[in-house]
Amino acid sequence: MAGGKKLWKLLAKIFGALVFLALLALAAFSLILAKPQADQTPAASRQERLSASPALEIGSEADLVKLVSAFPAPVMSFMSGSGMTFVSATSSDTAVSGGYGRIATLYWQTADGEPVTLQSIYPADALELLERDYHFTPYTGPSLFGNASVRMENGTTLRLHTATDQGLYVVLVPRSLGDRLSTLCRSLQLFTVNPQE
Repeated sequence: MAGGKKLWKLLAKIFGALVFLALLALAAFSLILAKPQADQTPAASRQERLSASPALEIGSEADLVKLVSAFPAPVMSFMSGSGMTFVSATSSDTAVSGGYGRIATLYWQTADGEPVTLQSIYPADALELLERDYHFTPYTGPSLFGNASVRMENGTTLRLHTATDQGLYVVLVPRSLGDRLSTLCRSLQLFTVNPQE
């Protein structure tokens, strides 16, 4: 009788181990099937190209709403109360594969008069519109809008860039502001204008 109980306990352990292995294999199989979805082409690569439109130039922060409302993606700018001073802004079209893209460039100054340039680029996959004379740094860039940023530099300027599903965003600062990049980026926000307003 005791031998029968031991046999049942052994069979129960073997059965439990087989069920555990089957569940483990099923979990691994489902992860393998789910992984290609993460590697699919991002929505940004399917953004429509634009037809050409006139350039826009503004010299007052109050007129930013005109630039933002004419831009096909959210525009990166500083939040009010950031301590930054608006200088000017432009928006213009440029050729990209398959049509036209658009770049909104906002010029700001710190309280010390240091220049900070913000670029919002549409479409989000238009990496060819980034200036080429920059190289990677051994440092990671701060987060921008919940995304990791790429930090690059040249002889005089530091550049951060990141892409969302709607646009490509670039921050340009003098190298002297390198230790303040994280603080500056915390004051950035993406702005849109509700067309019904």
